[in-house]
Amino acid sequence: MSNATKEPKPNQSTDLVLQEIWRVKDTLSASYGHDVDHLFADARERQKLSGHRVVNLQRPRKKPANGQAETPTVISH
Repeated sequence: MSNATKEPKPNQSTDLVLQEIWRVKDTLSASYGHDVDHLFADARERQKLSGHRVVNLQRPRKKPANGQAETPTVISH
């Protein structure tokens, strides 16, 4: 008998899911010329045009004087 450890066979359904995710990611990336800045600029523009409230987690939160936690900044477009 061999001492080699047998690797478990990957779950085929998981492989199919990952393949689909990678295919969608590659298609999306290609549609923006593989330019992440262009992709995010378009996403921000669509976000603005959506009319939905958006939480901005990039702005630093200040602790209120009353000591209670502040809620994130909400931007209405």
